[in-house]
Amino acid sequence: MATLHVHPEGDQVEHDTSTDGPDCICGPEVRPAEHGDGRIGWLIVHHSLDGRELAE
Repeated sequence: MATLHVHPEGDQVEHDTSTDGPDCICGPEVRPAEHGDGRIGWLIVHHSLDGRELAE
C-alpha cells in the first residue's frame, strides 16, 4: 500500500516526507485513501507553518 504526502512548497520549514508516518513538525493529518481496486493506502496532509491555508 502506498503512502502519499501532500505538503506546501516554499514553507518556513522543510517538511519531513521521508517516512510513512506523521513524523513532521507541522503535525500532519493522516487520512485513509482508497485506490480504485479497493486497496487502502495513506494520505499524509502537511500543514503550512506560515498560515497560507487560512487565506484560501
